[in-house]
Amino acid sequence: MSLLDDFAEYQSRAAHHTATVGLASQTHPPDPPVQDDGYITTTLDATDAPIFSLDTVQFQVPNKIIALAVSNDILVLVIEGAKALRINLQHAHDIVEIDIPLPPQSLRACSLFLDPSGAHMLLSTPQGDNFYCHESWNQMRALPKLRNIEITAVAWSAPEQAASASLSSGIVLVATHDGKIYETELRSSDDRKQKRSDVALRLLAELPVRERITGLSLSAFPERRKHHLVLIATGTRLYQVVGAADIEPQAADRKTGVFERVLRDGLAVPNFQEIPGMPGPGALAVYRRQTNASDRLQATLVATDFAWLTSMGVFFGALTFAAQEPGDSVVENASLLPYPTLDHDSAAEGASSEQPLALAVTEFHILLQYSDRVRAINMLNSKVVFEQPIEAAASRAGDLLQGLTVDEMKRTCWLFSPLNIYELVVTDEDRDIWDIYLLRRLYDQALSHCHNDLQRDKVRRAQAEHLFASGQYEKSAACYALTTVTFEEAVLKFVDMPDKGVLRSYLVTKLGTFSKQERTQITLLVMWLIEIYLGMLGALDAKAATAGAAGTADAQEQQPQQKPDLVVQYELEKDQLLKELYALVLEYKQYVHAPTAYQLAESHGRRDFWLHYASVCGDYQRVVEYWMEKGSYRQAIDVLGHYGTPEMFYKYSPALMHAEPAALVETLMRQPNLTANKLIPALMRYDDDGRAQSDDGGHQAIRYLRFCINKQNSRDPTVYNYYLTLLVKESASADESELMEFLTKYGTDMLYDPDYALRMCKRYGRIQSCVHLYSLLKLHEDAVDLALKHGDIELAQIHAERPADDDKLCKRLWLKIAQHVIAQQAAASTVMELVRRSNRLGIEDILPYFPDFTRVDDFKDEICVALEDYEGQIQELRDEMDEAGRTAEAMQRDMQQLRRRFAVVSESEGCQICMQPLWQRQFYVFPCQHSFHADCLTRRVVGTCNRVQRRRIQELQNQSVELARTRRQLRLKPMVRGALAGAKEESEEQVEAQVRRNRAQMDALVAAECVLCGEAMIRTVGEPFGDDGDASADGADGWAI
Repeated sequence: MSLLDDFAEYQSRAAHHTATVGLASQTHPPDPPVQDDGYITTTLDATDAPIFSLDTVQFQVPNKIIALAVSNDILVLVIEGAKALRINLQHAHDIVEIDIPLPPQSLRACSLFLDPSGAHMLLSTPQGDNFYCHESWNQMRALPKLRNIEITAVAWSAPEQAASASLSSGIVLVATHDGKIYETELRSSDDRKQKRSDVALRLLAELPVRERITGLSLSAFPERRKHHLVLIATGTRLYQVVGAADIEPQAADRKTGVFERVLRDGLAVPNFQEIPGMPGPGALAVYRRQTNASDRLQATLVATDFAWLTSMGVFFGALTFAAQEPGDSVVENASLLPYPTLDHDSAAEGASSEQPLALAVTEFHILLQYSDRVRAINMLNSKVVFEQPIEAAASRAGDLLQGLTVDEMKRTCWLFSPLNIYELVVTDEDRDIWDIYLLRRLYDQALSHCHNDLQRDKVRRAQAEHLFASGQYEKSAACYALTTVTFEEAVLKFVDMPDKGVLRSYLVTKLGTFSKQERTQITLLVMWLIEIYLGMLGALDAKAATAGAAGTADAQEQQPQQKPDLVVQYELEKDQLLKELYALVLEYKQYVHAPTAYQLAESHGRRDFWLHYASVCGDYQRVVEYWMEKGSYRQAIDVLGHYGTPEMFYKYSPALMHAEPAALVETLMRQPNLTANKLIPALMRYDDDGRAQSDDGGHQAIRYLRFCINKQNSRDPTVYNYYLTLLVKESASADESELMEFLTKYGTDMLYDPDYALRMCKRYGRIQSCVHLYSLLKLHEDAVDLALKHGDIELAQIHAERPADDDKLCKRLWLKIAQHVIAQQAAASTVMELVRRSNRLGIEDILPYFPDFTRVDDFKDEICVALEDYEGQIQELRDEMDEAGRTAEAMQRDMQQLRRRFAVVSESEGCQICMQPLWQRQFYVFPCQHSFHADCLTRRVVGTCNRVQRRRIQELQNQSVELARTRRQLRLKPMVRGALAGAKEESEEQVEAQVRRNRAQMDALVAAECVLCGEAMIRTVGEPFGDDGDASADGADGWAI
């Protein structure tokens, strides 16, 4: 395909894309796809809106407009008839009418100033009448202290605080027609009926040459809170005043102004720019850019550009704030732009030049307002980019433009004529800025203002070609990597260059352009880069060796030599390349082909890279094996400590425990995820090597196992048993303190095998530990026998008290000890001391063990003491028996008194259950004063008692009926004499006795406690009020509320 055919195909594809996209609603159209043939278009799309457009605001003005000001979306109009209209542009239908206290016909011209927040408004007339209005007022108030002063310019402090408007405007600088500058502070008051506003006014300074001040600006230094810049504009001069303001809070009656010293010192030796000739309009405009703050409330506005209307043109430049002091200039790159000519179709002479009436500054343009048109000039190339005349009908009717104002907070531009309001809409102001910077070869600035990939590609391609032509190949390669130039074309430019750093720069930059999904491309480039880096490192090593050899020869000839400097330089370059290579591998480690990387490292002899890559990719086992092969055990332990897995520790610990036990144990104790029993083979090898005595830090195996038990709370019996084994081996027979501490502490939970421990202690002769283990195994007699066998009486006594719950066994053990002591022919006092210490033996227990010819005189005192003790015990038993007898007698007396106990019942007392009079039938009275009929109480108890008690009560009732019948029959029989009479008397007595027994049993069951306040009532708390079977309608209605 020919070049023309390729371009024709590109044009057809681009036309089809434009047709399918259509009109877009976005500010920026979507980026067109990048073409493989290299053709790109960066021209303005047909759907893009123009940068500047002049729109007429649809608002019917009630009268001619005299002045207009806009700030923070608050628009204020001053119209004829001494009225002002305040409009919130966010709620345009809410219009507030403000009265100006002037005759309606006298207000024909005025100057209107609005603070950045839009809350404070200042109005001044040419006659010297000045008024102030707060946003909460509907009538302006006169400022008597500013009487007969025409305010021509105002500078508000801290414009970035516009979002937090308050009752005070802050410090305000006021400039007048006679070259004076005042300082004041506008403040709102709560008295709405007040017609005047008294403000503090202080004259700060006067211009050296008395002229009308046409512009005033106040800007704070971004990094120096107190330092400020004051720009003062007249028709011929532009003054720069720099100084530190007195912004510290002071009393209200301060005698000096905040900016008084700044202006006084700055105008004493003025720094100004003067334009010769006739005075010009003198208007001053400053553009402030918002800083990039994360918090919008903390963002500040920093003045960056200015423009000044003179008689010869627009003087503009940049404002740079640094460490300037009074007298220094902050203006940079200032230039004078002559006014462009105006072409009037109706003028015979064709072209003329006219001075603008007002100006404004945006980020990249200067806006000039004429009487019949508005014009925008680019500050970078001084070209007119926009010119819009007002409507011909308005121009013929005399409705000419009167002013231009900019809302610094919302970045909107407004113009007005007597009958209309216009908004100059700015859309994508920096749309073509990149192209201007590109033509001026300011590539970085051009890139910062590109809006799509096509523009950035054009800039980077031009930058790459420029750098390549100037011989800056590495920078050119980096730029080529970011363009749409094909990979093959770019590589062919650099592959044959002797300096491989150029190709490396291209590949590194190109690597950053791939997405994560392009794994194959990334892997190929990374492996190519690794090979390039390794080759460059080898070349540097060769150069360093050659330079070092040459330097040595020169030193031997005692000639001035510079070769060592080359060696140092090569070493520095080598270190830098290694850092870059390591960073590359670390960033793209998941894309590196590991076998190829190891092969490249070995082929180039770069063992350092081999180790680094193994560490980066997590192949630490390979690193440990490398250090083990070299015998660098410390390095191997360090790698294990930082990156080792448990399996690696289990694998390499035996060899490392043999070589560096202390260092390995120190590392093991920092590993919380190891299983201690899997490290026992390594510990056993250490123990078998007999290195315990040669280590300064003690037995390292014991040290580690102690850590596992005490710090890691290991519960593995294997660990405890091996730790016990080491303690048994290493502890001395005279000092078994550590072993005994271990056996005592962990013996209760049986974390070790006591049988195994006993065998080990017997094997190595640890008597104290054996005795303890016998006691632990409940073999107390064996423990005492072993202690006595080795003559340790104290140890035997300690273990004789171990079976505390078996007094007989304890006594038997103490008798063994006593028998052993007697057999050793100890003194009688020693034996008696043993008896007293036991608290279980008496003199009678040990006497049989003394020899037959032992003198009793030696035990006389002890025997007497024992007899006295027995006598005391007998007396105590006698006293206890007497006390028991007295207690029994007291109980009998109490029982007799209970039989005679009575209660008084009134004749009106009723049953607590049926509420019938109590005296009608048999009843019960309880100590709690509750009384019941016998039958009512019985029914209640039967309903609450258990089944056994209920059956017994029924039996007793049946027996009572039978007994009553029997007794009645006996009373109705005729009385006989003699034996029959005696038999009848005996029979009646038996019946009465049975009746009394039956009644006593019945009372015990029924009247054992009160059913209303006894335990039976307490048990019914959890029962429902109604019966379970009470499900009838009557029962449910009875509980209804």
